Amino acid sequence: MTAGSRLPKEARPFQGRPAGLATRVLAAAIDALVLLALCAAGYAVWAGALFLWSPAQFRFPAPSRPVVVLAGYLACILYLTVCWQISGRTYGDQVIGLRVLGRAGGRVGTATALARAVFCALFPLGLLWAAVSRTNRSVADLLLRTSVVYDWQAVPVSDATRTSTPR
Repeated sequence: MTAGSRLPKEARPFQGRPAGLATRVLAAAIDALVLLALCAAGYAVWAGALFLWSPAQFRFPAPSRPVVVLAGYLACILYLTVCWQISGRTYGDQVIGLRVLGRAGGRVGTATALARAVFCALFPLGLLWAAVSRTNRSVADLLLRTSVVYDWQAVPVSDATRTSTPR
């Protein structure tokens, strides 16, 4: 059984095609919720550590707005970089069925994933360019020569063919 035959018949024509703006925005919204949960968990760990260190004088931490914004940006950049570098997809991409591809159609390298994450975190409205681009590419995709495609497979096709062994 090939990977393509496991896909629903309706999805097969879209496999590997450039992802549209609506699905990319939906994946980004899911990722925003994941990041919100990660930041809340980080705050809870910080508060818990402070409580364990000195329970008698414990007060919930109240970081300044710049610290919160900086921590949020750093969490976003780390999350996006690690996800794109390891698998080419974030949790939101996984849920929706998207994958970020590099110049040659394979995984993005660490430097490209980091640059893309920094750009996407600092200029999220660049995603809207996908609405007018003929190839559905965002500003980050154009600058870094990446693309986002529909992909419902566990591993990228190019990686799967390199690592598969006949039985």
